[in-house]
Amino acid sequence: MKEERLLRPRTEVRAKESAILFWVGPYRMAIAASALKAIREDRGLAPAEFGCTAIISAHELFGIPPGPGARLLVLFPGHLAVRVDRVERMAATAALVPLPRAFQGAEREWYCGLALTDGCVVPLVNPKTLEREANRLEEETFDSAWALFKPPQETALL
Repeated sequence: MKEERLLRPRTEVRAKESAILFWVGPYRMAIAASALKAIREDRGLAPAEFGCTAIISAHELFGIPPGPGARLLVLFPGHLAVRVDRVERMAATAALVPLPRAFQGAEREWYCGLALTDGCVVPLVNPKTLEREANRLEEETFDSAWALFKPPQETALL
């Protein structure tokens, strides 16, 4: 049994990286600092004020009940901002570890791995998934709005 454990491949640990720690409801998460263009206060301005095409709530993305949403994480290159409750700080991660095999579902796309910082393990959010999901939600909203204004189809007269 011990020999079997020793022969298993070790999980790959990536080097230190700077990450922004933030909160969505009761959940603490992180995102690579290199994935952000800016962090802004959410003052209810239009996305164009930040040079973005869309602002989306992290509560909606993660299926968490609505919260105060006081800060905006503007993703690089700046087309999308994600509304979060609070930005804690920038932290140098002790290590970035891939997700354990126990993560089998959609979370494998939502998270790049686990960040170890200050003795805590924090999920590292995948910025590409945030953009993809924001685009999907925007398309759904557009399709729903278009259905309301689309002229009724004419029926053929016999």
